[in-house]
Amino acid sequence: MTACHLPATPAAVAALVRSCSPESLGERFASRHRLAPEDVLDRYPRYLLGGAVALAAWTDGRVAGLLNLAVVRPGIVDVALLVADDLQRRGVATGLFATTLADPRWQGWTVEATIRPENRAGLGFLRAQRLGRPRLAGMSVGQLTYAIEVPTTAVA
Repeated sequence: MTACHLPATPAAVAALVRSCSPESLGERFASRHRLAPEDVLDRYPRYLLGGAVALAAWTDGRVAGLLNLAVVRPGIVDVALLVADDLQRRGVATGLFATTLADPRWQGWTVEATIRPENRAGLGFLRAQRLGRPRLAGMSVGQLTYAIEVPTTAVA
């Protein structure tokens, strides 16, 4: 799927969130509960537009996905992804991830992703990236944190 990647805007994020099911929104926020789109927009705007990177993928004139990177501490960033339900498993998240991590400023950094243990699609996504096998970096009740090292050479 061909997508254009642009900085996320409030309107783009709102359109994307409204195109996602409560189940998808629950996965994005590692919640045990379904989350209604309007509740997500009310409760989590700083997580949807904040961080070091908030990048939207556009395809066919609509927003298809969102990637957020937030610096946790020097050398470590947290990644969060959200893709419109009808565009999942079509390369949107992979494109956002690859575009973002191709930026030289992230070379040598560790990318962490927190997912629920039953989120097989999330773990499958991490394993499919060309950065090596993700390692389990932490566990808490209902959440697993995986880490991937970004090589010091360009990611393509």
